[in-house]
Amino acid sequence: MTDNTLFDYQEGMETNLPTHQEVLQNEDQLLAGFLEAAEFKENTDFQRKIEIKRNGKLLFSFYIRPLTEEEVQGCRKRATKRRPDPRGKQFGMIEIETDYIKLRSYKILAATVDKGHGILWSNRTLKEKLNVIEDVDVIDKVLMGGEKDYINDVIDEISGYGMHEVSLEETAKN
Repeated sequence: MTDNTLFDYQEGMETNLPTHQEVLQNEDQLLAGFLEAAEFKENTDFQRKIEIKRNGKLLFSFYIRPLTEEEVQGCRKRATKRRPDPRGKQFGMIEIETDYIKLRSYKILAATVDKGHGILWSNRTLKEKLNVIEDVDVIDKVLMGGEKDYINDVIDEISGYGMHEVSLEETAKN
């Protein structure tokens, strides 16, 4: 008879591990769960509607979706200035400074769900009227700093960042 228990030193309690047969029986459920989890970018349940209101008037609204780590890293790279390494070309480029204002705008751009309207940040008429070239510049011209900060907080929340932070209520209870 085999012992299927494992002593967890961190928690100080025994844990029963599933048998090989139990794992095989639940494999379909497990795979379905993985596949469902992988669809978070397209899942409308994770999308949030953002409404831009000023003085009680709704100006416009749009939807945002969760971002992957790769997308956030791409936004960070686009917002970071680089220069050649002073030690020589063989060392490539070095990062000098990250523009956190642009980083927030790039995250909003990446997270925006177009919903087929095509009238948001890439609208040619809007760009002409605002005298900007890049989509990210439209975001900088249209949204106030606090609005961008709020939207980035929502993006981080729906992307899973901060899921394990302990709330003040939980801290006070303990």
